[in-house]
Amino acid sequence: MTKKIVSINILIFILLLGAMEGISRLIITPDKKSSLFSDEELRTRGRSFVKKDESLGFRLIANHKDKRYSINSEGFRGEEFPADFNSRFKILALGESTTFGWDVKDDESYPYYLMQELQNLLESEASAPNKARLKPSVPSFTKTLQKNQDIYVINGGVPSYTSAQTLLYMREILKKDKIQPDIILINILWNDIWYSSIANWHPNILIHQTTPKWLSFLTQHSRLFYALTIGADSKKAKKDIFNQKAYSYYIDNLKEMITLAKKHNIKIAFVEPPFDADHMSENLDEFQVTYSKRFLIETAKRYRKSMHQLAKEESIPILNHSLSLDHLHQNKLFLDALHPTPKGNKIMAKDISIGIL
Repeated sequence: MTKKIVSINILIFILLLGAMEGISRLIITPDKKSSLFSDEELRTRGRSFVKKDESLGFRLIANHKDKRYSINSEGFRGEEFPADFNSRFKILALGESTTFGWDVKDDESYPYYLMQELQNLLESEASAPNKARLKPSVPSFTKTLQKNQDIYVINGGVPSYTSAQTLLYMREILKKDKIQPDIILINILWNDIWYSSIANWHPNILIHQTTPKWLSFLTQHSRLFYALTIGADSKKAKKDIFNQKAYSYYIDNLKEMITLAKKHNIKIAFVEPPFDADHMSENLDEFQVTYSKRFLIETAKRYRKSMHQLAKEESIPILNHSLSLDHLHQNKLFLDALHPTPKGNKIMAKDISIGIL
C-alpha cells in the first residue's frame, strides 16, 4: 500500500511538472528568451599575458614580457625576485587590475610604489629614531620586522579576477609555501559587481565565465527552469537590480580569505577599492542588467559596508587612501573609472604605507 501511494505521488508530481512546463512554453515564447551568458574566452581574448587555467579560470603567463607588462618566472607581475628574497619581510598584494596596474608600467603599480614607500619610511625612521612618526590608521603590522630588514611587495594582482578567483589563488600560493608572506593585502570588489548583473548568475561564472553544464542544459531545454532562473521575459529592459546571491557570495569569499590567513598565521588587511565617478557614464551596460551611475555607487558602498562590518568582527584592518569611494571626484588621478594613473598609484601606495607602519 505504501509503495502504491508513493508511486501515485511521484506520478502526480511528474504530471504537475509537465503541466507547468507546458504553461511555461506558452508564456515564454522564443522572442521573449534572451541569450544566456557563457563566454569562457572573455578574459583571455586579446590578452597575450594570460592563459586559460582549469582551476583558476585564467592566470598570468610566467616569463611573459611585452612593451607594457612583465611577468616573472613565478607568475607574478614585475621583475624576478631578488637573491635575498627569502630573508626579506614579504607583503603579498592580491586583487584584480587595480592591483596588477592596468595600462601602467611594472614600476608604476601600487604594489611597486608601496614597496618604495615602506622602505623609505623605515630608512627615515632608522636615521631619525626620535622623530615623531605619523600615527598609523591601524595597529602596526610590522612589529616582527627585524632591524635593517628590507621589504618586498609581491604584485599578486590579476586583471579581471573576482573574489572567488582571488580566494583560489591565495589558497594555491599558501599551499605551495614558497613565498611565505608576512602580510596579505586584499583589494577586490569591482568584478564581483560587474558579474552580478548577469541574468543567469552562478558562482562558476566568477571563475570560468560560464555556468556548469548541467545548469546550462536545464536552462536551455526547460522553459520552466528558465523562468525560475532568468525570469518570464528576460528581453524586457532591466535596470538597477540588486543581486543578493552575488553580494552574499562576495562576503563569504572574504570570510574564507580571513580564515585561510589565520590558519597560516599570516596577518591580513583589506585595501579600499579605488574609484572615480567622473570617468563613468550615466549607465553601465556591461552584461544583461543596466546599472545607473547612482545605483552602481550605492551598490559598491553596500558591499563596502559589509566588508567593514566583517573586518570589525574579525579584527581585520582596512587600509584607506585618497582614491577610495570616500573621494569620488579625482579624474586627474585615474585613467578610467577604476584604474589609477601612475601618480594615482603612488598616492594610493603612500597612504597605505602609513596605515601599515
